[in-house]
Amino acid sequence: MWSEEAVAHFLGKSTDTLKRWRREGGGPAFVRIGRTPQYRVQDMMVWMLRNRIEHHDLSAPIID
Repeated sequence: MWSEEAVAHFLGKSTDTLKRWRREGGGPAFVRIGRTPQYRVQDMMVWMLRNRIEHHDLSAPIID
């Protein structure tokens, strides 16, 4: 389990951003242990994969 602070640091976001995501229904899945949100490593990886954007360089030559 990762703490809110650890997830914020890992993602380069603030804890306020994570709070907003939770309030608005976005961001990675989390569980509450008491009043404290905790993040499972597996849920972080799933969230990151679902939000992955692959860019293709259209100016690169096509190699057959």
